Amino acid sequence: MDEGRRNLVVAIGLVTAGGFLFASMNAIVKALTARYPILMILWGRTFFHVAFVALFIPQAVAGAVRTRQLGIQLLRSVLLGASTVLNFTALLFLPLGDVAAITFLSPILVAALAVAILRERVGLVRWLAIATGFCGALLIVRPTGAGLGPGAWLALGCAAAYAVYQISTRMVREAEPLVSLLFSGLVGAVLFTLLLPWGWTTPTPLDLALMAATGLMGAAGHLMIILALRRGEASRVSPFNYLQLVWAMGASYLVFGDVPSPWTLAGAVVIVASGLWLYRLDLAELARRTASPAAARDR
Repeated sequence: MDEGRRNLVVAIGLVTAGGFLFASMNAIVKALTARYPILMILWGRTFFHVAFVALFIPQAVAGAVRTRQLGIQLLRSVLLGASTVLNFTALLFLPLGDVAAITFLSPILVAALAVAILRERVGLVRWLAIATGFCGALLIVRPTGAGLGPGAWLALGCAAAYAVYQISTRMVREAEPLVSLLFSGLVGAVLFTLLLPWGWTTPTPLDLALMAATGLMGAAGHLMIILALRRGEASRVSPFNYLQLVWAMGASYLVFGDVPSPWTLAGAVVIVASGLWLYRLDLAELARRTASPAAARDR
């Protein structure tokens, strides 16, 4: 396997694993919202994210102090904080799977922004594959009849903020991706810690451990996304986030007892099929790119 294909496979694997961690994290968050104010859960997610990175990856702190891209890093942190607020608040109104499905407008927005900002090429066939994945997401949302209530609008806002976050991550040129990981939660950790006195409820030891787990899962998931975006173009890697819907439905069943409907299963099949379609398109394009220089030399 040549280097281009290897990078593509690794990027897809990283995005898939990151999606699993995010789905697990959201399941914990939804359970915690029944017992604690949303501000406290946001604090746990961001504070422990930064704490774990700073304590166990000290080179990330050293790199953050020396960064030459402070502006874009702070912008990323603000965008991720906004996305997290919108996502967690949407979970107060909608089931886990519905929120996940609506937020998967994000890959389509990433593809569009990648054309305008990053000058990446997104052909018609690739657009069709991305749209197919989104149709799978709509199949999952359809049975609920929730409509465009406050939860849906919050999830749509989350999708928009996260799409710009992914594009800004692609623009980072830090030599060490762990610096980007630290900055991802930094603004949220500072802001929510300052606001915490207005939303504090003393947690049980188990619930505090669960809050810490959301920070660890979020940090690990975002590290995987950062590494994936360094290996592949944003418009190609991001659509594989659709697999997170499968993890979200599984977590919803295991934690909350929500049995997947036939529509949910059909949507999951469509989403996986669109991901495999995109994978084949990427392999074909990489093969053409590899063959072109050789063809030019033969002439």
